[in-house]
Amino acid sequence: MSFHNHRNPLLDISEYYLPLDMKEVFHNTNESALEIGFGDGDFLLETARKNSKLNFIGLEIKRSRFQNAVKRAKKEEAENIKFLHMDAKIALDEVFKPSTFSIVYINFPDPWPKDKQKKHRIINNKFLERLSQIMKTNGVLEIASDHRDYINHILEVFKGIGSYKSVYPPPGYTNTLPDRPETKFETEYRTEGRNIYYLAYLNQREIT
Repeated sequence: MSFHNHRNPLLDISEYYLPLDMKEVFHNTNESALEIGFGDGDFLLETARKNSKLNFIGLEIKRSRFQNAVKRAKKEEAENIKFLHMDAKIALDEVFKPSTFSIVYINFPDPWPKDKQKKHRIINNKFLERLSQIMKTNGVLEIASDHRDYINHILEVFKGIGSYKSVYPPPGYTNTLPDRPETKFETEYRTEGRNIYYLAYLNQREIT
């Protein structure tokens, strides 16, 4: 019997055995989605509102953004969303069971544009291989960015990984997704006339 407060959007992993069992966290058997780096939580909250039969986990390392999102989720009494304040790489390694997520979102990851910074970019071979493990087979990974150089980098990284298949034909992205909630960044970037690039990949990993 579980005594966790499933109405509290703040996810305290010290209250659970790891790796997490989503049935215990959400008290249902619905499919689960993950957003890595949710910023102010706009996208995640709206997506969770539109998809009440999906469980959503949001990961964010920046404390003020994290706290703002938790506050808003409490106000909205969102029951299908949990926020975790943690570094994504650690969470992928330690917190989630294999084949947990049906969909993963990474919106506007930090492009680290200077050459000496590029090693900090979150999307690399090791990260994607690890992410593949916690995604379901045929789960969808969606990535959005306005940074063309980073998009080119990401497309190259995916070419070297056999466990993902692009949803979009070459060049591998689309610039419009009309039904998708916009993040705050996205609205700003569009106002400035910037292109937004959306990538989507199916996780083709065989479960052994």
